[in-house]
Amino acid sequence: MKKILIFTCALLCFFTPVYAYSQSDVDTLLSSKSCPNGDLSGAQLKNVDLTGANLSGANLCFANLEGAILENANLRSADLVKANVKTAYLAGADLDGADLSSANFYRACLNRASLVGAKAFRTNFSHALFTFANLYVADMQEANFDYINGHLANFVATNLAQSWLYSADLRTANLTDTNLYNAKLQRANLTDANMTNANLTNAILRDANLTLADLTNATLDQTDLLSANMQGTKFTTNEVKTARKK
Repeated sequence: MKKILIFTCALLCFFTPVYAYSQSDVDTLLSSKSCPNGDLSGAQLKNVDLTGANLSGANLCFANLEGAILENANLRSADLVKANVKTAYLAGADLDGADLSSANFYRACLNRASLVGAKAFRTNFSHALFTFANLYVADMQEANFDYINGHLANFVATNLAQSWLYSADLRTANLTDTNLYNAKLQRANLTDANMTNANLTNAILRDANLTLADLTNATLDQTDLLSANMQGTKFTTNEVKTARKK
């Protein structure tokens, strides 16, 4: 029995990741709001005011940033894998090249934030605010964008394959060259959105609002447009024939 217990404990130690932040790095951040490349993995930073903080290249994986204020913060190339960023305020933050995979950004404010080239595989952005945000060439496959406000956001060449965008507000958003393969856009508001050259293969846009949207040269193979509002929607000739719209 003793041997079994020892073996079990050894297995748990081997397979359970340890995210031990550097206390000196945490202290430095809290005192100076500057800790580039710091080890903050698993740090408890809930509701902390980090306005304008320099966290470029910092390791924030598994960190708790719920409700934190990160307005205009520099998070360029930071590691936020599986971090809790729920309800955090990141307006104007620089997240270019950051890894946000599997993180929780539920109801976070990312208005005017820059996420150019960011990675967000299976990240939860539901109910988040993205007004005027820049997500150019970001890789966000299988991410959850349900109920977001992405009005006037830039999604040019963003990879949103197999992502969820149920009831997303994407009015006047720029989705040029965006990969929306097999994306779920039921009831999304895409009024006046630019979807030129977008890949909508197998995408679901049932009951979506595409009023005045521009789908010129968009790929619509097996796209589900059942009950979608396409008043004034712009298509290239014969494009919509491959879509399911009955």
